[in-house]
Amino acid sequence: MLRLRSKILLAFFIVILTGTLLMVGFINFTTRSGYEKFIQQKDVDFAENISEVLKEYYLLNNSWDGVGSVLGLPQQRGSQMRGMNSSRMKSMMTRIVLTDQKGRILVNTAPGTELDRGYFRGEHLDSGTEIFVDNKIVAYVFAGTMIYRHLSENEESYINKTTIIIISLSIFILFVSIIFSWFFAGKLANPVSALSRAVSSIQKGDYSERVPVQGHDELAQLSESFNNMAQSLENNDQWRKQIIADSAHELRTPVSLIQGNLEMILDGVYKADREHIQNIYDETVVLSRLIKELQELSSAESGSMSLNLEELDLNILIENVISVFRAGEVKGKITLRSSIDEDLPSVSGDYQKLKQVFANVLANAFRHTPQGGSIEIFSDISQDNILIEIRDTGSGIDKEDLEKVFERFYRTDSSRNRNHGGSGLGLAISREIVKLHNGKIYAYSEINKGTSIFISLPII
Repeated sequence: MLRLRSKILLAFFIVILTGTLLMVGFINFTTRSGYEKFIQQKDVDFAENISEVLKEYYLLNNSWDGVGSVLGLPQQRGSQMRGMNSSRMKSMMTRIVLTDQKGRILVNTAPGTELDRGYFRGEHLDSGTEIFVDNKIVAYVFAGTMIYRHLSENEESYINKTTIIIISLSIFILFVSIIFSWFFAGKLANPVSALSRAVSSIQKGDYSERVPVQGHDELAQLSESFNNMAQSLENNDQWRKQIIADSAHELRTPVSLIQGNLEMILDGVYKADREHIQNIYDETVVLSRLIKELQELSSAESGSMSLNLEELDLNILIENVISVFRAGEVKGKITLRSSIDEDLPSVSGDYQKLKQVFANVLANAFRHTPQGGSIEIFSDISQDNILIEIRDTGSGIDKEDLEKVFERFYRTDSSRNRNHGGSGLGLAISREIVKLHNGKIYAYSEINKGTSIFISLPII
């Protein structure tokens, strides 16, 4: 089974090889055809020039007798050949054939060649340069490629050498291209291979695997998206393990108390009277509340909690919450005041869920405010948000604990039990509900001065 890098390299090789072969074929064809046309035109021009000399010879002698003495000398293309040595001139000599008006060969400067039994006929004759005397054709002259329609040996040698150079250069380019393709294929394949290894690790349950992000192309975006997904999976896995551990820890106490009381009754140590049954019942209430809060928190954190959104007046909502705590205000001798602006704009939210948020925060404030203290609710409008502040005069919270108060099962006072200190889930649930409303919740506190919980909700 070929690896991705080998497949990419093979694809590049096929494309490069095909392109190289096409390039070599095209360059060779255009070079040969272009050179042939160039030589043919030069031969035509040379034949036209020599025809003037031959015409003058014919006019002077009134025949072609002895013309071979003129054409038998070495002939070269162009005046640029002057000054060359004789061997060089001989190698560059142009073949010339002179025929009469009927095509019979009169002079041939390329001895040893066979020319149609001494005649040029038909189309071949028509390709020659005519020599006119008194408007009559007296002869035809042919030079170089006009005779054989192909290049000379030296010219073929030049074309072949050019072709060899082109092929050699193409092979070199092909070799260099394959080397670059190998590195480029690695650049393409390495991120994919890294992703493949990371996916395999995640399949095995290792959510800590990450892939390097290099560049800004689609592969980099894919790597970044994978890392974000892996981070989410790792967070969810940690959340799942943590909530299972926390839930087991929190459920263990009421279950142990219920079990212990029932064992005492079964063993006859306790009587099955109202007092002991009431103790067991109280623990079941704690257990039931804890299970319900765990369900709410799990639903909120997983994003499966549904909201029944409607237009809400926070004045009415908060007044309804405050009315529930009036009894606690009297019992605990704590002053509860509302200083909310009566003209607050409406917000979009779930009435019951937001009511639960304010109830959780107020319950927490009552729990930490001593007798004679006060709890006050303020409002403010900040940009496009309504900011509600619930301020108490309790003992305050250390700065390092401010963020932790919104974590599940966290209690600022570890000695406080569940009956008096809560389950440690109320603020965690409140945070998730506020998040679902696109809002924010945070705390500010000073030791021995009190704590303020701020809830920000977007205006419609």
